[in-house]
Amino acid sequence: MLREGDVVPRNTKKTGRNYQLAKQNLDQIFDKLPDPIFVTDQYGNVLLSNSTTALTLDMSLDQLLKSNIRDLVNKGYYTKSYALEAVEKKCVVKGELTTRLNFKQMSTSTPIMDDEGNVILVLTTGRTIDIADKCTSPEERELINRRKREMEYLRSYVLDTDTIVAESKAMRQLLLQAHAVAQTDSTVVLYGETGSGKEILAKYLHRHSKRAGEPFIAVNCATFPEHLVESELFGYEKGAFTGANAEGKIGLFEAAHRGTLFLDEIAELPFSLQSKLLRVLETYEVRRLGSHVDRKLDFRLIAATHKDLQKMTQDGTFRADLYYRLNVIPIHIPPLRDRPEDIVALSFKFLEDFKKKYGPEIQLTPDTLESFRKYHWPGNVRELRNVVERLVISGLQSDSSEQLVLDTQIDGIVSQYDYFRLAGLNGTLKQVMRALEERYIYQVLNECGGRIGEAADKLGIYRTVLYRKLKAFERERNAAK
Repeated sequence: MLREGDVVPRNTKKTGRNYQLAKQNLDQIFDKLPDPIFVTDQYGNVLLSNSTTALTLDMSLDQLLKSNIRDLVNKGYYTKSYALEAVEKKCVVKGELTTRLNFKQMSTSTPIMDDEGNVILVLTTGRTIDIADKCTSPEERELINRRKREMEYLRSYVLDTDTIVAESKAMRQLLLQAHAVAQTDSTVVLYGETGSGKEILAKYLHRHSKRAGEPFIAVNCATFPEHLVESELFGYEKGAFTGANAEGKIGLFEAAHRGTLFLDEIAELPFSLQSKLLRVLETYEVRRLGSHVDRKLDFRLIAATHKDLQKMTQDGTFRADLYYRLNVIPIHIPPLRDRPEDIVALSFKFLEDFKKKYGPEIQLTPDTLESFRKYHWPGNVRELRNVVERLVISGLQSDSSEQLVLDTQIDGIVSQYDYFRLAGLNGTLKQVMRALEERYIYQVLNECGGRIGEAADKLGIYRTVLYRKLKAFERERNAAK
């Protein structure tokens, strides 16, 4: 029989497992919450957060989880930290703040204390300041509600600079150009093959622009039936046509007001609507179907296509005046086959993403990466992502204790995927050491997600030395064939 004060023994191993499960669940719960929420310790170090918090601060979740809130305030990520004040005052502290992306929030910081009254954790929640109550017109309320919807939309691609992999010289130069262009309001046309990442670059331009806190509206001109394109882009008044919404509908041009409008596959826009788009770009006014009122708008346009618009103007399938109005700043995204360094880095990035999602410990061997570099990749980044996902999913069919062997054929190139094995090494000491060096370098690359700079730091060598070694490994494999 237990008496008051008796210590109840616990299974520490089981408790540890329960803690891990609880931590995973807590991470998932936090990230599902639509409003900012994060936990800090008494020193201001961020211990737990969701992606919405990172979004409002214009940084990735990984960056936020490595940050101290005192440093974030000093660097201008937001105007004031009530969490630090809660530690000092040992009570709940509330107040307004403005983030780097100009989101205004009501922040509440609640200190959590131990038995001796010392603050050990601070839970901070944020809520977007709702000014809808001050708005009297339906249009103003619609604008506020749209801003809220866009906030949730933006969460789907947390502001993470790692979404664009740029290990190659070509992509680094492109990002430098894109970063400079993002600071302007000039119209941009992104040219690139299917799957090369045009929408990702469009989002990058939006994230780094002065409009980052406003809507990003993406429209694929190839997906709308021709008879619906005009009503979707311009909107319509109630009763404008048979089957129209009784309340009318806001158009996508209006939805992008103060933000960025991304017109993907612009070459597929029906010829009959190209003149209307030209007028919008010249006047920045739209008129809903069934309306006699022009609405003044303010948005930044980014268009994208995998076709040659200039040639289309010569063929008469695209308006020349619209082409010259759009083609203010053309940016050409190089195909994946022309940037082999990015093939390797993207392969590791996708591998880590899918390993987290599906679980199996798959590795990329030198032979696999070599076959990836040789392949033409007509589907570009999208195709590479699909191949890596197929590799990881195939690993689910094998027992984790067994060697995984996956035979796959890519455009006539047969590759074999297997685990690195140290067993079976033979030859001279120099040969064995060379083989071990190669395998260890690729292991570190795996751990670093293919990031050359990070891997070089971990290996204790310069980035140029690591590139030289990788090229030497490739030459030796080619010579041995």
